[in-house]
Amino acid sequence: MYQVYVQANDGTPLMPTTRFRKVKHLLREGMAKVLYAKPFTIRLLYDSTRFVQPLYGGTDGGRTNIGNAVVTKNGKAVYGDHVTTCNKEVKKHMEERKKHRTASRRGERLRRKRRAKKNKTTTHKYDGVGRKLPRCKKPTMMKDIKNTEAKFANRTREEGWLTPTATQLVRTILNQVDKVCKLLPVKDWTIELNKFSFMQLEDGSIRGVDYQNGRLKGFKDAYAYVDYQQNGICAFCKKPIAEHHHIIPKCEGGSDGPENLIGLCLKHHEKIQNGEMDSEKLRGKKKKYAGTSVWNQAMPFVYKKLVERFGEKHVFLTTGWETKETRYICKIEKTHCNDAICIAANGIKRLPYIPDDFIPFEVEQFRNHDRANIYAQQSRVYQESYIDEKGKEKWRTVATNRKKAMKQKIPSLENWFEQKVEEVGIKEARRLRSGLRVKPSKRSYTRPDRIMPGAVVRYEGKRMVMTGQQNKGDRYFLNHAEKSIDCKSVEVILHNDGLVYL
Repeated sequence: MYQVYVQANDGTPLMPTTRFRKVKHLLREGMAKVLYAKPFTIRLLYDSTRFVQPLYGGTDGGRTNIGNAVVTKNGKAVYGDHVTTCNKEVKKHMEERKKHRTASRRGERLRRKRRAKKNKTTTHKYDGVGRKLPRCKKPTMMKDIKNTEAKFANRTREEGWLTPTATQLVRTILNQVDKVCKLLPVKDWTIELNKFSFMQLEDGSIRGVDYQNGRLKGFKDAYAYVDYQQNGICAFCKKPIAEHHHIIPKCEGGSDGPENLIGLCLKHHEKIQNGEMDSEKLRGKKKKYAGTSVWNQAMPFVYKKLVERFGEKHVFLTTGWETKETRYICKIEKTHCNDAICIAANGIKRLPYIPDDFIPFEVEQFRNHDRANIYAQQSRVYQESYIDEKGKEKWRTVATNRKKAMKQKIPSLENWFEQKVEEVGIKEARRLRSGLRVKPSKRSYTRPDRIMPGAVVRYEGKRMVMTGQQNKGDRYFLNHAEKSIDCKSVEVILHNDGLVYL
């Protein structure tokens, strides 16, 4: 169902129209201007009436897929969209930010050490003073820096604090609701309120007191449960358990449940961490209901913010079974947009009606800011010389980094040196180490004038969306182009604002 969305000269949304000849006349006579190409929206340049019909919106929430819709008082759908979020990338971005912050603080500590040494205010780490951090059972000694107050002890979370993933999801839903309200005069909104029980998702027969009789009943936490299952000894030897290892790392989506944990001694844990033991035979488990958990956290906050926007009397709630029943009665196919239409209709107690030519908009979320100046950073490389078959001296890589990084396959300098000590002795190993050639780590930086993915561009007279970049921004990937396109051959119409209509 193609229609033109209309705004008054002050930006107030009016009712959409299908009078295309009238729209063409207004644009030709200069009485209106095009505001957005998709959805096609015009703004009137003269004073007009503000009479509108009542419209009702609805949202089918989720972590990755969100549906929004608007219906009339009779239940007829006049707007629908399907939003694909980038919520799963938030954790990765937070980890990247943590790495940059850690590197920056390490440089700051080294600078403080140099300053302390210059001013002769250093202290030895074994003199019993060091740096005593609060909330720690034992004093933590910090070499070369005298005792100072720990800043993290003064940090507290505000009331109503949400995790970064849930916060981003709440903002995404509200931003799309605001976009819809700029197109249509919506005064009421309905949201589906569900609280998912993970135990019941696993076993539908659980009722009442069964929730208190889970597998961790009687244990302090999952670690205590693993210790009991392994009788307190390492899984590979008979030494006591010293560490609990995540079979599937948490950075890869591994869960904190006992099915993804294994108790190990210090020796075997170090071997698995360094890649000296094959841990692929161990069966772990990824997080199963991560998306459901995030939506459970975000749902009450979405409702609270909607009440602030529309008022308590204009925000309605419905349940999942009511949506399913409405969809079944009207014989509507299950999609995120169709569920949103049913939810909006449930808010006003009407059966929904979807026209045959109704086509929902596809909306994709792009990250609209990236303040990192560093594009990539290579590791430090250690090389040794050798003579090839032609008698020429060449260099080959024997180690990377001083100490082994996570999932590093090439030996670190520390591992290489230990191996050489076992093979040729300490003196010869030191001599070989002194003859290594060091290639320092290199950084490549991003272009400060780069355009972020999600920008709307014009290529060969067609509107397209840039979905990615290549060669540090010299070539673009477009959503309707098979190959990457030279950046000089496209014209940027609109920069990325987060949620982009494809």
